[in-house]
Amino acid sequence: MTATRSDSVAASMALALCLQAAIVGAGGVYAADVVPTVAQQASGADAIVGDWKPTDMDVDIRIFPKDGKYVGGVVKAVNPALVNTEMLREIQYDPASNMWRGEVFALKRGQFVPMTIKITANGFEMVAGSGFMSKTVEWVRVQQ
Repeated sequence: MTATRSDSVAASMALALCLQAAIVGAGGVYAADVVPTVAQQASGADAIVGDWKPTDMDVDIRIFPKDGKYVGGVVKAVNPALVNTEMLREIQYDPASNMWRGEVFALKRGQFVPMTIKITANGFEMVAGSGFMSKTVEWVRVQQ
């Protein structure tokens, strides 16, 4: 019996999901340890899953599902001390507005602030903070 390419792809995806479940089940989930599968990069709520770079910082942030929401952590940075730092948390998708809401860590403030994410043609736009204290940043997908 010979395995087809689709059998091989399916087996690889199943293994990746099992490994991700084991990592999440271990309690200590680090962004660098969770690699999004092709299935997770679908449209809708999972459209934000993957590696992203904000245009105003020299870091790569991996967004992935955790406990029914999305989180994001640093996977690559000029300053290695930032790797595995949680930068995004409590992100939930709102299908009515096709936007995500959650919190982002504001380095200058040293605390998490509310944010929204909206998909754009080039990636996504994040508005962090509220009112006149808000900041809009474009993010682009990291090519692997």
